Amino acid sequence: MRTSMLESVAAAEPTSAVYHVIYEDGTAGRIEVTAGAVPELARPGCFVEPEDYQARIKALEDLEAAVLADEEATQHGQALADYTALTLLGLAEETARRLSGYNGPGRPES
Repeated sequence: MRTSMLESVAAAEPTSAVYHVIYEDGTAGRIEVTAGAVPELARPGCFVEPEDYQARIKALEDLEAAVLADEEATQHGQALADYTALTLLGLAEETARRLSGYNGPGRPES
């Protein structure tokens, strides 16, 4: 029995490969291809081992967590400063909290 070219192509198992990239700007990428050559990178970077890719992802996640924690601390400090100023001006504590967004403990005694 003779098979047509179309049938043999349809019966072929697609092969896939995963490539891990760290770009020059420090970002990381994962490229999955089905058959074909090694993909061309759209911007400067290099292919790395999966372990190096995972380490870079972890470093980026740690950096993001640190930045978010710093922003949260800054916002908390500003809210406390606003709350303190409002209470020193004589506003009721509840009003000062609502206006400043501060939700921590009461104003420290000076």
